[in-house]
Amino acid sequence: MQTTTATVPQDQKKMPPAMIIGGIALVAIFLVGYFETFVGYLFPRWWYEIDYNYCFFVLPFAIFLAWDRREMMEDITSEGSYWGLIPILVGAGVWWYASYECRPWVVAVSMLPLIAGMVLFIGGWRAAHWLWPSVLFLGFMFPLPGGFAGKLRLQLQEVGTQVSVFTLQTIGIRAVAEGNTIVTPSAKLGVVEACSGIRMLMLFFAACIGAAMFIRRDMLTRILIVLSAVPIAIIANVTRITVTALLYDMTSPELAERVFHDLAGWFMMPFAIVILWGELALFDRLFAAPERESPLAFNPLIGGEPVNSAPARRGEKRETPLANPLAGDRSASSAPARRRDGEP
Repeated sequence: MQTTTATVPQDQKKMPPAMIIGGIALVAIFLVGYFETFVGYLFPRWWYEIDYNYCFFVLPFAIFLAWDRREMMEDITSEGSYWGLIPILVGAGVWWYASYECRPWVVAVSMLPLIAGMVLFIGGWRAAHWLWPSVLFLGFMFPLPGGFAGKLRLQLQEVGTQVSVFTLQTIGIRAVAEGNTIVTPSAKLGVVEACSGIRMLMLFFAACIGAAMFIRRDMLTRILIVLSAVPIAIIANVTRITVTALLYDMTSPELAERVFHDLAGWFMMPFAIVILWGELALFDRLFAAPERESPLAFNPLIGGEPVNSAPARRGEKRETPLANPLAGDRSASSAPARRRDGEP
């Protein structure tokens, strides 16, 4: 009696027990190792520094990005990749060095390669292909280093002052710049660090990169959306300063101060979102939106469907793929011909 043995498909292999135990241990070590970083460094800066209040929304949006690409979960296998150990070791080394040197910002940033390595180690290349936008977006959780943030504030103060003076002169109000102070006939407006616009810049970098990851557009359009974060933030801040100067000139100083410090902070974000929406509407007219691609396009590392495997359009012939003698493929063109009557 002949017996047949069923073979388990490659995509249905179970994860080795050692990899399961290792994945659980890595997650536990990550939570314990970065608990002090979150509680003692990140959360206080998110809560007390107004420039980084938006960081509380980074993790929810990263989860939303993963949910938006949820169709990729269907092709994820239970087989991880040991290549994930490389970024895990890099992140662990950076964490150890930064902890020894007492550099909390570097300690916080070291979690990115660790998270990427754990995704690759536990879920494999397909999971990494699914979650890479979410992992990349988590980089907005970290505040800017102190020295770099200070230099950026100074540059934004100077740009905001000069552009606001030019705008006021264009609309007919006499204004001159004395350092970072705008002098008008009615008042003197000091563009201090809190008015530099760095909060809007960081917020809109995160928003524009999130929009570029979320929308279905070509790469050029996505790059333009990301680069537009800088002019949008500057336009919003200059509008705030200009409106305040107009209120000083046309109304009372009390109303101008209230608008400048209270209401303008609330209206800058919706105003900048309107600009971003107008930019997207303009790109819709300038560039044709591509058709939605397969969530797992062909990738030599993770497999997936080739580009020419998409269904043919109506009235369009579909080409038959050629056989690959190296891979042992047998297509319709490589099938043996039938023998004619009388042929050997």
